[in-house]
Amino acid sequence: MQKRISVMSNSGGVGKTTLAINLAYQLSRLGKTVALFGCDPNGSLTLFCGLDDPPDDQTLDVVLRPDFKGAYPLFSAWPDRIKGVDCCLGGLVLSKTAIRLVNETRGENLLADKLEDYPLPHDVLIFDCPGTIEQMHTIALAASTHAILTIKPEDKDVDALAKLIEWFYEKRDALRLKPTPEILGLVPNGFKDRAMHRDNLGTGSDPKRVSLYDIMEHLGINVFPDIKDQAHIANAGANGLPLGIFRPGEGANAIYTQIAETISKEN
Repeated sequence: MQKRISVMSNSGGVGKTTLAINLAYQLSRLGKTVALFGCDPNGSLTLFCGLDDPPDDQTLDVVLRPDFKGAYPLFSAWPDRIKGVDCCLGGLVLSKTAIRLVNETRGENLLADKLEDYPLPHDVLIFDCPGTIEQMHTIALAASTHAILTIKPEDKDVDALAKLIEWFYEKRDALRLKPTPEILGLVPNGFKDRAMHRDNLGTGSDPKRVSLYDIMEHLGINVFPDIKDQAHIANAGANGLPLGIFRPGEGANAIYTQIAETISKEN
């Protein structure tokens, strides 16, 4: 069955797009074909895939129109380095798209409907969601089989994560989605060796403090190994490349590979 993964957060700048492109790259190395969907009006997927800004009529906005007939505007990512990763890009036009879909018949389900009526052949679809909960989050959720959450281990982000998880389950049930999307796991990103981050990840000096791992265990949500803050990851994205191409020997690649393997194995 085709996997459809929403990469979600409820905070900006936590590395959603970085996670999305690195998962796409590692999945392709595992022999999977991947379609990345830029659901964010800021269009960061375009930059991180080393592509040029598309015209509005070559973005996800076209797919989310009633007259769409299956001609997905797909662009190949890193075609000189690896095969099988395509991108349907977002951009500022999606701000207008989200407003339009509020009053559209089945607006929240429109992406899911299009993917059902005009299925893509890819093994995995990855939806790079906006940094805060809004209409495009809902549209991606309705089209998903799974979600991966990511945050930085900051106090404010932990609070925002709690609200995201609550929203996820409530919205999923309200939409009566079948199959029911599940949270595949949480990726702590941008870890720095400082007290707040150590405390939130359970490695601080207070053994009685409730950590992010404790909370997720209580909720039955898997936590992947934390990804350390490092310039190489940011520099890779700025150069339009996944870390696996930019610096293949970096340790974070093993974590991206582990998550990709989990996606590949998940039923």
